[in-house]
Amino acid sequence: MNALALYAQSQTRAENAPSAVAQNGVAATAQTNNLGASSASSTTDTSDTSGTATTTTSTESSGVDTFLTLFVAEIQNQDPTDPADPTDYIDQLSPMAQVAMMEEMSVQANTNAVLMSNIQVMALGNLVGDNIMVQTSTLQVSDEEIEGRVTLDDACTTVDLHFTDAAGDDYTVSLVPEGSTSVGPGQVDFDINPADYGIPPGDYDLSVVTNTGEEEVPVEVAGEVQDVRIPLDGSTPVLNVEGVGEVPFTMISQFGVPDSTDDSANDEVI
Repeated sequence: MNALALYAQSQTRAENAPSAVAQNGVAATAQTNNLGASSASSTTDTSDTSGTATTTTSTESSGVDTFLTLFVAEIQNQDPTDPADPTDYIDQLSPMAQVAMMEEMSVQANTNAVLMSNIQVMALGNLVGDNIMVQTSTLQVSDEEIEGRVTLDDACTTVDLHFTDAAGDDYTVSLVPEGSTSVGPGQVDFDINPADYGIPPGDYDLSVVTNTGEEEVPVEVAGEVQDVRIPLDGSTPVLNVEGVGEVPFTMISQFGVPDSTDDSANDEVI
């Protein structure tokens, strides 16, 4: 049995019984408790009673290292009177070279992912104090004006933005500007003063109702980033946006806030 076959066999045994010890008569010097070869930083302790080398690694053993250990043991223990065909060695090394390349690419990809994550976190920290727009379905209403927009798929003659509090009280604002018969398709900006519509300060759920029956119309609201929180469990960083609250950074829809236009909807409460 050649080294490549032994390696494949050891991988199968490792999956079924991670603690099993590989058995091979001609490669006794390569036997290990976990069927993994030691890396350059590994240390090897040999038990006098078992006669089996026990390898302890500081990192997960590489499959290529395991193969090379078995490969060297095969060469050292071959029958001098009937040596193996050199072509067989080449046939074994070729696929393992591809495995080594894939492992290196995987390590590099993981390293790049970590670097990108760190860069992303540092960039988010620079957002503190900046105005952004985020997609949200909740809002913290205060005395400040609420600036944002909705995006419609169709032209609508009726577009109502609903503010619903925990008690179920609903405040409805029409986003169709006075003098216009319809809005959309596309973005519809709004600039709302809660006091003008009798909306008291508090937490609200936002929803949009149109005459065309569009569902889950996205609502974007502008606000200043107060702080950035990095969860201890390594999950998605969270932005604390004024007037919105905490939202995942993935909900950012725009950096910077566009100037208000004369088309901003400020109709009366229906």
